[in-house]
Amino acid sequence: MNLSTDSTGWVPRPLDAELTDYLPQPLTADVNASWLTADGAVRLSGSGHARYILEKLTAAFTHYHPSVRFAIELKGTPTAMAFAINDRAMFSVMGREITPMEIVPWRKQRGAEPLAVRVAGAALDTHQHLATSLAVYVHHANPLARISLSQLSRIFTAGNPGGDVSRWGQLGLGDDWADRRIVPLTTQQYSGFGSYMQKHHFGGRALSADCEYLVGTDRLLERLEQEPSAICVAAIGRETALLRALPLAADDSGPWLKGTAEEMTAGRYALGRYLWFYLPTRYGGGLDALQLAFLRFTLSRQGQQIIASQPDGYLPLSAADVEMEQRRLDLAEGA
Repeated sequence: MNLSTDSTGWVPRPLDAELTDYLPQPLTADVNASWLTADGAVRLSGSGHARYILEKLTAAFTHYHPSVRFAIELKGTPTAMAFAINDRAMFSVMGREITPMEIVPWRKQRGAEPLAVRVAGAALDTHQHLATSLAVYVHHANPLARISLSQLSRIFTAGNPGGDVSRWGQLGLGDDWADRRIVPLTTQQYSGFGSYMQKHHFGGRALSADCEYLVGTDRLLERLEQEPSAICVAAIGRETALLRALPLAADDSGPWLKGTAEEMTAGRYALGRYLWFYLPTRYGGGLDALQLAFLRFTLSRQGQQIIASQPDGYLPLSAADVEMEQRRLDLAEGA
């Protein structure tokens, strides 16, 4: 499999040298599996932004297991969830974690918690409409040099242990900025993006009464261009002549990072996100042999090489992250 360059001259991202090879084992697919199409192909569902890697992964997987055929049906996140919950796809690929509201029907239908496996790091820009990691943006007129997640939480949520922040002077700005009111721009709390921030960075606290709500990165950044006193979290890679992304740290002691590919893969950038495979499991049911084989292939050196080959695409995982996901599969296999 030669993925050294493509027709544009793109050089695949480097892989962690500790990633291990896929070791194919004899595989017999379940001919009665509910995720098979009428003609016996294995249905995969999910978001359209994952088409490149799914087409490449399935083609490479059938090289090892030629009896397996796939039907890739990428009709968006709502369909992906319905297919996974109702056992109509071997897995559904998503560029975000499912929300608390989506977990409710999953638990009711499946009788188990969702099994989600990270297969790649999110992309670093939006020009291909891929799922991305996030950045914190301010207007170019704003002199703030950097920000920590703890400061971000104190701006966007209420009831913080260290007190809430509503004026730029509380973050060290002086002169005419000291008394300026901060305008936090955000999406709804239970959107995919909002749920991610609540789960990982905001401690489940209620959003500040000062927040203005908009839908998606484009609307957030358009509003920020109009309001120099505002701040927002949005898709990474969207700086403009009027907007800049702030160096970010997990806490007030640093280090202050810009969200490079290396920082993302190493797990050091605080707003790095992932591409996920959601698998339809039931309580006590474990995983199908084909599910396990495909996931292990995706997490192998060969699978991560495919992910690294997409021009300006998703990021390969580190060996440490792969080991964590392999352990998750080991537990599911023994369920």
